[in-house]
Amino acid sequence: MNDSQTRMRPWRSDRFAGTSAAVLFAAVTCAVQGLGATNAQAQAVFLNAEEVVSARFLTGWRMENGHHLGAVAITLADGWKTYWRSPGDGGLAPEFKIARNSSIEGAWMHFPRPEVIFTAGTPNIGYRTDVVFPIELDLTDDAGDVAFWAELNIGVCDEICMPVTLELEGVLDASGRHDPVIATALADQPTPAAEIGAGPVRCDIRSIADGLRVTISAHLPDLGGPETMMLELPIPDMWMSPPIYERQAQNVTATADLVPPQGLPFMLDRSDLRITFIGAQQAVEWTGCEAG
Repeated sequence: MNDSQTRMRPWRSDRFAGTSAAVLFAAVTCAVQGLGATNAQAQAVFLNAEEVVSARFLTGWRMENGHHLGAVAITLADGWKTYWRSPGDGGLAPEFKIARNSSIEGAWMHFPRPEVIFTAGTPNIGYRTDVVFPIELDLTDDAGDVAFWAELNIGVCDEICMPVTLELEGVLDASGRHDPVIATALADQPTPAAEIGAGPVRCDIRSIADGLRVTISAHLPDLGGPETMMLELPIPDMWMSPPIYERQAQNVTATADLVPPQGLPFMLDRSDLRITFIGAQQAVEWTGCEAG
């Protein structure tokens, strides 16, 4: 299987917060050279003298459903962390931008199970070790080998936080080989609640001055401490307060405020709410909740 180098540069952004990862089509200003390097030949390219982060684009293989599965493999220096798709208060959600290509009809990132990382007493959700983000691409029926250009914007933090742009380039080989590194990351996502028999969750939703207060009640086994909850909606730039989290045996209650950009109460369709409980050993996910 082939992989390609990445180049990094600082990413200047006023939005150092977010609640979901975005996959966008956009023009990419700089392409990265180094196509056709094998795994053994790929070289880490560091951001700066501190050498805090490096990355490789893994070009992957064609899936049975016709999609192409690649990945970005990120290596972090000791003590540094990066963030999950819903990073918590003050974190930076990854943002993935693909150059327009007539052979690519859609794309989305998959996120391996994260961990709870406390920063100044506030829970953030992310990774303190190397992480692989699988990238699934929906291709046209007649797509063969496809040229690929993209940017991945991430935040990395230690004592300070730094937004970084990873510039990616590669060829999605129609005959590419199955890569166990990508497959392992794809399998290590939060577990759907139905698979562990956790049952439905209940949500109590109340208006507050600038949004909604949502209380989630669930019955689920110990996920390994520390634990927290994240709420996601298909609304850009939704802010979520750090949750108030309580566990009594296998009964868990978590409450958080959701504040949209306009700072007003809004209508919430319970079926749109994605709820993830995250612990040190496991993460469990629901889509939708029952009233109560």
